[in-house]
Amino acid sequence: MDNYDHEFNLRRKHPFGRVHLIANQLQSAWARATMTCHLDIAYGPTTGQTVDIFPAAQPNAPVLLFIHGGYFRALDKNQYSYIARPYVSAGFTVGVINYDLAPSVSITEIIEQNLAGFEWLKENIHHWNGDSRRIVLCGHSVGAYLVAKITQNAVKNGKGECICAQVLLSGIFDLTKVQKSYLNDVLSVTESEIEASPIFVDCFQQPETLILVGGSETAEFIRQSERYHQKMLACKTRSEYHCAESLNHYTVSRLLASRRNFLHHKIGDFTR
Repeated sequence: MDNYDHEFNLRRKHPFGRVHLIANQLQSAWARATMTCHLDIAYGPTTGQTVDIFPAAQPNAPVLLFIHGGYFRALDKNQYSYIARPYVSAGFTVGVINYDLAPSVSITEIIEQNLAGFEWLKENIHHWNGDSRRIVLCGHSVGAYLVAKITQNAVKNGKGECICAQVLLSGIFDLTKVQKSYLNDVLSVTESEIEASPIFVDCFQQPETLILVGGSETAEFIRQSERYHQKMLACKTRSEYHCAESLNHYTVSRLLASRRNFLHHKIGDFTR
């Protein structure tokens, strides 16, 4: 495989992806307008380091923290508020995190911001009825990369017990090919950042892991999800892998919009 631009060019692969992004925006605006929410809470010093929190009605609720994708250079938490409605109605407190984007900051800095955001959430989520001992981390695309980094770091530092599970949707876990694609014009991926990719980091047993990728995605996205699943199994992690033939890179994350699918049930089961 040497056509790396093709592997990461999602607009060409999924020309109707924009329709799903518009649906995300509309449902997210409606969620913020009609649900109890606390928006743009700062967890760090820059304008990008904010989180939106949609609290559960009852205290000591499980927590779902979502991290968006966008190749480290695009998208925003405001496009993913729609996730809150089905999960708050199921008893979760939901957090949707933002971070600064390339080229203003490096991938290394983006990772550090998300690590800080997770630590902030653990310390403060009780203010919004969340139980910091029952957190499910969920990320889409490079959001899955960031979730994997947070989880690896927490386990390495002996603090992984608060993470019930990590849910990795259409993830990137290896920056090697990214460096060789058109994306590097903005990202400027360094060799040390490649070496720090989740796929290469030595890790101990991780929290329960669910990896989901669309069968209609490019071969590289499917390959990376398969490889990370094998890595999780190798470090004795309870990992479940699904390649859903009917889904693509955009429709995978749309599963989070509904309570009527296996993903919602799995996330609920993780916190019981």
